Amino acid sequence: MTHQDAPLRAADTEAQLWDAVVIGAGPAGLSTALTLTRGRRRVLVIDHGVPRNRFTDHMHGVLGHEGLAPGELRRIGRAEVEAHEGIFEDAQVASVDSVADDDGTRVRIATTDGRTFRARAVVVATGLRDELPNVPGLRALWGRGVYACPFCDGYEHRDRPIAVLANGDHSDMKAHLLRQWSADLVLLVNGSFALGEVEARALTALGIRIERSGVDEVIAGDDDRVRGVRLANGTELELEAIFTNPAFVPLTDFLDGVEVRGPEHPDARVWVVGNAGDPRANVPVSIGQGATAGGDVAFALLMDEIAAATAGEKRP
Repeated sequence: MTHQDAPLRAADTEAQLWDAVVIGAGPAGLSTALTLTRGRRRVLVIDHGVPRNRFTDHMHGVLGHEGLAPGELRRIGRAEVEAHEGIFEDAQVASVDSVADDDGTRVRIATTDGRTFRARAVVVATGLRDELPNVPGLRALWGRGVYACPFCDGYEHRDRPIAVLANGDHSDMKAHLLRQWSADLVLLVNGSFALGEVEARALTALGIRIERSGVDEVIAGDDDRVRGVRLANGTELELEAIFTNPAFVPLTDFLDGVEVRGPEHPDARVWVVGNAGDPRANVPVSIGQGATAGGDVAFALLMDEIAAATAGEKRP
């Protein structure tokens, strides 16, 4: 059957052959699960409750949800999936393996607590980890005055003193971009970042200050938000926000050796959506990717069922 004959109980999750297992219950994963459950597919969502945006109080640029707390979006999304008979398991995935069992299983998912789940398709929406520059005080204020995305957080600090803490390529371009929100802007040249002569002239010509002393510490105010930085030469700069370029580390180690759906593996049964595959995907983009993946998975399952029926077989 392509639909659920009866509501599933949480105790049945290991015995059940799922149409799809979604790993991760952020915007991308919940969007995927909602699309599939509304299509009357048997869907299990596995999540261990450590979302990337847990450090911030509000989301911005999300149509219809401007300023909503990220946790509230997840709460609403989970309730919507559960209302359509999706099941959730609190667990962390240890491995995903492609298999070809007689009962039609295509993927096996093992969790760190020793459980195993079976599915015809898997959607990975586990997000990523932000690795920040090694500057004292920076990590503690991540999401509270320290940010990565100007479009997500620039507006709230418009016309206020903002710094770009250089880290990796294109830090100067982030400074140029932030001029849309504030003219009171400084590029902090830090660590191994090398600022070329041409790039420095462009920044100066547009009124962006350059500070080459290096940063010793990010300073918190009484409200536990960014108050400024202390430079290596002892100078303190008052700031309201600091933007930087983290290193993005996808949380997909459990996929090592697994074929992922794409041009090179069009028949693979594992999809990757949201920040797990695209570090630039903000909340609305992740929601869109999840909905698209949900439709793609539904179509792939349907093609299986058509092939099985025309071959004289019957699949779950």
